[in-house]
Amino acid sequence: MAENTSPNAPATATPAGNPINLAVIGGGPGGYAAAFLANDLGMKVTLIDLEKNPGGVCLYRGCIPSKALLHVAAVINEAQHSSTWGVEFAAPKIDVNKLRSFKEGVVNKLTGGLGMISKQRKMTYIQGRASFVDSKTLRVEKLGGGEETLSFDRILIATGSRPATIPALSIKSPRVMDSTGALNLEEVPKSLLVVGGGYIGLEMGTVYSALGSRVSVVEMLDGLLPGADRDLVLPLHKRLEKQFESIMLKTSVESLKEEDGGIRVTSRETSARRSKFTTGFSSRWDAGRTRRSPDWKKPRSS
Repeated sequence: MAENTSPNAPATATPAGNPINLAVIGGGPGGYAAAFLANDLGMKVTLIDLEKNPGGVCLYRGCIPSKALLHVAAVINEAQHSSTWGVEFAAPKIDVNKLRSFKEGVVNKLTGGLGMISKQRKMTYIQGRASFVDSKTLRVEKLGGGEETLSFDRILIATGSRPATIPALSIKSPRVMDSTGALNLEEVPKSLLVVGGGYIGLEMGTVYSALGSRVSVVEMLDGLLPGADRDLVLPLHKRLEKQFESIMLKTSVESLKEEDGGIRVTSRETSARRSKFTTGFSSRWDAGRTRRSPDWKKPRSS
């Protein structure tokens, strides 16, 4: 490969001529892609993540498991609609444990492949939690036990995101899930309220509806998928209206209360009219995701 002499080309060596020692905190699509590129450019790369293999939220708790479950939902919906073509199937029997294993198998196959690529590139991969001691020094608590302090020429932060929460509505109940909990697929509730009409909530609503839950969606704005092209959202909205129990726009959730039969949800419409949903909901958040910040720690006194 020809040497890149462009003035904008990234520096890959120290002034002394040694390869730059780079740490990448976070093994998601941003982190592992940057680590692989840096490795290709000749840097000495250490990739640090809590998981066994690279993959991040996207592969472990986001895009990939949700698409695996959406594929199953699509198959169920196709089978239901095939009667219009003259082909009828019996009602599906859902084995939640087997379905969860299928989803986890997809995740493990893809993340395992990234782990193999890391080894083939002879990069250093550390499974653990990194925290800053200073701008060039990290303290890494290894998941397998032990701790070490490492110094680097450069450190790249790619710590990804975590589910956003609404403190005023947070209650400790197994019936209340965030996106990660919904993907764990512990059970299929009889009824499910999705708080938020973004793409994460609608994907999970679609999955649980296909599996047999009666799904309702609450969105405080005047349309689903805020920010998306309205001409594209409209046909999706019409289809989901047929699939879901209800879609409540211009409605905000004010409180959650656990009762014997489920979660009682109190909501307010933009017209200030109050309404109470009957009990029996499992509630699932779609408040979006927020950035995950790295830990900053002061050096320990000796």
